[in-house]
Amino acid sequence: MAFGSVDTLAKVTARADRPGVTSRPVTDSSSHPRYDRPARQRRDPASEPRSLRYHDASGARPMPAGRIMLVGLIALLVGALLNADSLYATASRQDFGWQRSAARAVVTPFRSVSHLLRLNRPRAEIESAIGRQSHTENTVRHGISRKPTVKITQAAPPVIVLRRGTPQAPLRVWLGGDSLTRDYGLAFQAKLGADPNFSVELDTRISTGLTRPDYFDWPAELADNVLPKKPEIMVVMFGANDAQGMELPNGVFEFGSDGWKAEYRRRVGDTMNLLAGDGRLIIWVGQPYMSDQGFSDRMAIENEIYQSEAVSRPWVRYLDSRPVLSPPDKPGYAAYLPNSSGEPTLARQGDGVHLSEFGSEKLADATIDLIHFMIQEFASPAATAPPSTAPARSPSGVTTTSPP
Repeated sequence: MAFGSVDTLAKVTARADRPGVTSRPVTDSSSHPRYDRPARQRRDPASEPRSLRYHDASGARPMPAGRIMLVGLIALLVGALLNADSLYATASRQDFGWQRSAARAVVTPFRSVSHLLRLNRPRAEIESAIGRQSHTENTVRHGISRKPTVKITQAAPPVIVLRRGTPQAPLRVWLGGDSLTRDYGLAFQAKLGADPNFSVELDTRISTGLTRPDYFDWPAELADNVLPKKPEIMVVMFGANDAQGMELPNGVFEFGSDGWKAEYRRRVGDTMNLLAGDGRLIIWVGQPYMSDQGFSDRMAIENEIYQSEAVSRPWVRYLDSRPVLSPPDKPGYAAYLPNSSGEPTLARQGDGVHLSEFGSEKLADATIDLIHFMIQEFASPAATAPPSTAPARSPSGVTTTSPP
């Protein structure tokens, strides 16, 4: 039996002298095959490729679960503060009920702190830079009122007195409404605005209409910020967001009920009365067919109200968008419509509600045709009588409602 160094032998001997311990031979580690391998060298991260250097997890310890939860909670709080206006707008768009009230109660403190610290500004600035309407602007008229705040008083029926615009004094045209009006309005502005005889202002607000003045009060907006500019032609398109209940002091009226129809008719009529005067022409654009039949039926209820209210007001022309945005031989919803070459072209977006670029251009063309027709009718000296006595005609291919 061979032993290693003297020190090793001494250790073994001392161990063997203890009772109950049996000595065993110890080999010299320097001669054992296990220790014949070269010593492991510590890696130098600086000598490794860059792609590998930053993936070295040696010495890393996993983050405690509590810290992970804390970091996640802080991220959620910061995100809520930065997007408080959007969260509040989403909560406000819900139908009346306890879910809406609870959502707004939760979001309101975040919104208040966000505004106090101006943490809502970065998102608003980004949306403004990319041309998107910010939720801060969209909820500027939020309040507690359940009715439009503007009181309408109408005197004698006004007359339409249109003039022919010139590059030095272009005819002032305003177009506004909800999100369905956005792409349509952009197409309208691009087409009519290219004519130096017209100046076109566009004002669209997502998720707005006439049923929810607590979210956005269109009559107040029109009275305060639009009518003072004295537009000579106004194109209005509401309704896609109005197929919901209305909360009044005497309760909530569900869409389509007798109480809902009476109140909505009053609001439509009051808005038409508000826009009258100064010889102004109002073009009220109806809702198109929708891909969902139930939704399309709800829009038909609204369209009937728009049309019947327009008939009794000589300064309003109702433009029915349904024939414009449906096949000529088959009325109804159609995702594709023939273009000028007869080729099927996408006219509606994938949600079956909003218009595509081509659909927007078709509706814009129909609106512009009606404007030119009305200018021809009422811009001459002979056409100064109240429009109720004028012939109830319309441009070719455009379905409108004129006073009897």
